[in-house]
Amino acid sequence: MVDIPRHKQSAREPGLIPMINVVFLLLVFFLVAGSIEKFDVIHIDLPVAKNGKRLTDGQVVIIIGAQKEIVVNDDFVAPSAFLGTMQEHLRENPNKIISLKADEHLPATFMISIMNQIKQAGGTNISLITTPF
Repeated sequence: MVDIPRHKQSAREPGLIPMINVVFLLLVFFLVAGSIEKFDVIHIDLPVAKNGKRLTDGQVVIIIGAQKEIVVNDDFVAPSAFLGTMQEHLRENPNKIISLKADEHLPATFMISIMNQIKQAGGTNISLITTPF
């Protein structure tokens, strides 16, 4: 029998390059994920305003689409249940800022009826969101 000399292999330490690649990949992922802007549940075309001032985001956001669909804080609401929903939102603090986003093709009569229902529910601070001129 022939003895074959074997060399003892030293244990290899894990390389740093793959770990650095993973760290950079996670860094890029969180940078991109953190910069994604929240989008509206339904698509609306905002009207253009010639003047006005920018307010901070309201505490209650109402989105009204061109087909008269209503979204209150990302929840769809039937037009018949809108008044009750607004009363619930304004029960604790009737001075909440209500941000209203409505499509520019929405009939003005429907918009006025929504604003009247907000007033009936006790809302006093309504902010209309538009596109700057």
